[in-house]
Amino acid sequence: MYEKALSLMFSAWVVIFFLMSLLWLIGKLIKNYSIVDVGWGLCISTVAIIYFLLGDAYSVRKAIFAFMATFWGWRLSYFILTTRVLTGHEDARYTEFRKDYGEQVDRKFFTNVFQFQGVLGVILSIPFLFPALNPSIETHPLELIGLTVFILGVWGESVADFQLAEFKADPKNKGKVCDIGLWRYSRHPNYFFEWVIWVSFGLVSLASPWGWIGLFSPLIMFILLTKITGIPLNEVGQIKSKGNLYIEYKERTSAFFPWFPKK
Repeated sequence: MYEKALSLMFSAWVVIFFLMSLLWLIGKLIKNYSIVDVGWGLCISTVAIIYFLLGDAYSVRKAIFAFMATFWGWRLSYFILTTRVLTGHEDARYTEFRKDYGEQVDRKFFTNVFQFQGVLGVILSIPFLFPALNPSIETHPLELIGLTVFILGVWGESVADFQLAEFKADPKNKGKVCDIGLWRYSRHPNYFFEWVIWVSFGLVSLASPWGWIGLFSPLIMFILLTKITGIPLNEVGQIKSKGNLYIEYKERTSAFFPWFPKK
């Protein structure tokens, strides 16, 4: 099983290398490297599909897990593509990277951003690996619980994305802070439900032999979202663009876990 797992991961990395290289080339041509965010969902879902095709587990189990990853990944990638990339707007993070990288901007985006994200995607896709190697035909209760949590996470993330998009689409809300719907109870409900989805992946992984290793993925995602690339970077931009309005919103609203706002 150990050799089979490493073989599957290597095969996934090879495919992801070419996928992220293609996205890098497109980003270079359109002068918008935000397309790397589209690659995140595509990367994770592609790994799951590879494990489905090459894994020797019970076909129904593989199919369910591949569907979960693909539905989540394609929905996320489509949302980012239509709301960010096709609008011609490059994320502020990548604009700053352009300044930092200087004359080596294209090469460093290829290695430090696109390929790094590809490798990270393969590593975080470990929860898909063990169910793809589990030959048992019996359904484990954790798999049903994980599927239920997954549905909840996708629903919450979709609602949060829709509410934010609708808020931004109204010209009267320009310069204002979105504090309606789920955004009233969390400053980042999209990140929270994104993490819930990863928890569901971990739960399903836990039902297979050696699947406990898959629990590291939701743990790493929690750290990334709350401490590194998610909330911290997002809120720097929010304060810069909205000033005291966002600071007041920050003081009364939970950062990650939904909770009632402070009076």
